[in-house]
This record gives sequence, C-alpha cells and structure tokens, in this order.
Amino acid sequence: MHKRLHSFLQQHSILHQYQFGFRKNHSTIMALIELTDSLYLHIDNRDSIIGMYFDLQKAFDTVNHDILLCKLQKYGIRGIVLDWFRDYLHNRKQFVSVGDIESDLGMISCGVPQGSVLGPLLFLIYVNDICNIGPECNVRLFADDTNVFVFGKTMSDVFLKSNTIVAELNNWFIANKLSLNVDKTCYSVFGNRSDDGCLSNVVKLNDISLTKVDSCKYLGVIIDSELTWKMHIDYVYSKLLKFTSIFYKLRYKVSPPILRMLYFAFVHSQLLYGIEIYGSAARSHLNKLIILNNKILRIIQNKPIQYCVSDLYKNYKTLAIPELYKLQILCLVHKYLYCNCNLPDVFANYFSLNNDFHQYLTRSSSHLHLLRVNTSYGSRCIKFKASQLWNTIPEELKLINKLNSFKNHLKSHLFNDIKY
Repeated sequence: MHKRLHSFLQQHSILHQYQFGFRKNHSTIMALIELTDSLYLHIDNRDSIIGMYFDLQKAFDTVNHDILLCKLQKYGIRGIVLDWFRDYLHNRKQFVSVGDIESDLGMISCGVPQGSVLGPLLFLIYVNDICNIGPECNVRLFADDTNVFVFGKTMSDVFLKSNTIVAELNNWFIANKLSLNVDKTCYSVFGNRSDDGCLSNVVKLNDISLTKVDSCKYLGVIIDSELTWKMHIDYVYSKLLKFTSIFYKLRYKVSPPILRMLYFAFVHSQLLYGIEIYGSAARSHLNKLIILNNKILRIIQNKPIQYCVSDLYKNYKTLAIPELYKLQILCLVHKYLYCNCNLPDVFANYFSLNNDFHQYLTRSSSHLHLLRVNTSYGSRCIKFKASQLWNTIPEELKLINKLNSFKNHLKSHLFNDIKY
C-alpha cells in the first residue's frame, strides 16, 4: 500500500516541493543547501529577511483521523482504498509493558501509527496543504519541522508580512488540531536591517511576542543571523575536542585499523555533516577546526609535530576541511549533470550551461554559467561557488559519468591542494 500511495503522490506531483522529510533523494543537506542559497541571494539583493522557526507539540501523535481521511479523499484516494485506510486507522489500541507488568489497553483516537511504514507518508499528506495558506508564505518543511522565511525591501514591510503569516499559520494549526508551542517558537532577522530598531517591529501571535534569537539550530546546523557559521563551527569544535585525550589513550590499546575506523565514525562524520553549508565560512573561523582535525590525525597515527600534514590525510585517504567542502559541492554538480532525476524537484534547474545562453563556439561554452553577484554573500552561494569550482577542474574529470569514479578521481586531484 505504501508503494502504491507513494507512486500515486509522485505521479501527480501532490507533495509540497519544499517538503524534504521522509522522501527519497530528499535529505537534510539538500534542504539546508536550498535554504541557505535562498538567503545568500536575497541578502545579495539587499533584501530584508525574517526566518521563523515553529515548534509543534507531538505533531505525529495528534493527527486527527477524520481530517486525514478527508484529505486523502480530496487528493483522489477514494472507494475501497479509502475504506482500507479508515479501517487501518480506527480501533487501534496500545498498552505499556514494564517487566512482567502490563497496563490496561487504551484506545488510540488520533495520531499516525508510529513505527509503521505508512505512518510518515500519512503525516506528509496531513500537513501537505499548509503551503496553501497564502502567496507570501513560502513554507519549508522537514516532516513536522515547520519554517517560514519572509523577504522584502524594508524591515517594516517584512515584519508586517510575518505577523500576517503567523496569524494564518496559527489558524491552520487550529483547524487541523495541531498544537503550536509558542515558548519554543522563535525568529531571526537577516539581511538589510536599516529600520530594525523600530518598536513596532516585533512578531506576535495572539498578542504574545515571539522570541527573537541571533541563531537557531535548524536540521542539525546552527544558522546565525550574520551567516558567518562561527557558532556552528564552535559547536562542532567543542564536540570534537574531547577526542584528543580519548585518542591519546586509545592509540596504545587498539590496532591502527580500529583507530582509523573510530576516526571516521566519530570525527570525520561530524566534520562532513553540513560541510556544504559551513565550509564557505571565513578561513579565520575555519582554522581552529582545521588545526584540531590535523592534531587528532597526528595523535591517531602517532606522528611527530614535524610530520607533513598532507601525508596525514593521504594515509587515511581523506581530505582536509576546505578540500572536503569542494568535493561535496562538486559531487552535487555531477549529480545534477549526470543523474538529475536523483535530486529534489527544486533542484531541477539549479545550474545552467553557458551554451544555454548563447550559441557561440567558445572554450567556455560548455562551462557552467556563473550568476551575477553583488556582494560576498552572493559569492558564497552554492549556485555560484559550485559553478565556479566546476569550471576550474580538468576537462577529463568532467567527462566521468559515474559518481563513485568521479569522486575518487576528484579526491586524488584535490590531494594536491592540501598545503597546511
């Protein structure tokens, strides 16, 4: 049934294009890339931006069955199949078991069956129409994570739009019997803030002012209002710092292959997550993380301080943070050019070739087209940065159509850039 329902939703493009949760080829990283690029480009255009982060209380457990069935019918799921879903949802019971003691059976009157293959998909259908509340409301979702980013030329205009959207969203939550946690709902201000000091510039819900924050953790990455990524880098640094003493003790107790495995499990994985986002930060912010990673590799491999840094990475067949950043975003371009169907719909036309704009036979006609940017924010946009990097790699690399092969050859090419 999951396969049939998912196929039906895909065939008719029913799911909201900015819903990245529980969908094949849609990941937290793709959601973050799309969002941060949008922020960079709007700031580059000197727009004012408010990002609002909504917190729903027990969203999966409070789905109303009657409303869900009504929505299924509106989307075209009718007759015997709708009856099947009605029977699937109703008359479900649960109990708690601790040791040999079991509670009485309790009826489940709401919520999607969690732990089931259908539960996440049914929830996506339940919240899908949230995108229809208004033309100014560009809702970005990751399952129940609900976020709205409002753009405009002045802060006053953006605050006015934001208050309207908050009211409309709250009406939608009430109509769908979902509960908004006002205490944990907050907002950040980005971009042009020329009239941010005005007392009327606040975001309210039912006369309660929402909390304004300078940073917010979104899908595992801390987004600060200046988009410096310093707070996220400090967060990753603090998580990895403890491994210096741990590996000092472990290197005499476990074999080198086990140490290598532990590095990739606990250190490299932390560095890799979100590197497409924070990897564009200023070198002054990244340096502390680069130096810490060098130190951990030196400890694990039991090498002296004079040992060549590039060899530390070559021994483990991995890359330093700046080169790892290049690798990840160039792999995104490769997927776009050679396997576009494996990217979310919002990335369908993300990059363009020069020959899409002109028919002249020049050496750069097959290069990716560079966006015209006005500020350093625009130049940090992946749309721009990835195109710029792709145009500089050797032509023989660009012709490799298999992703794994491309990744291996590109990694070898990037090894030469590790000089610190």
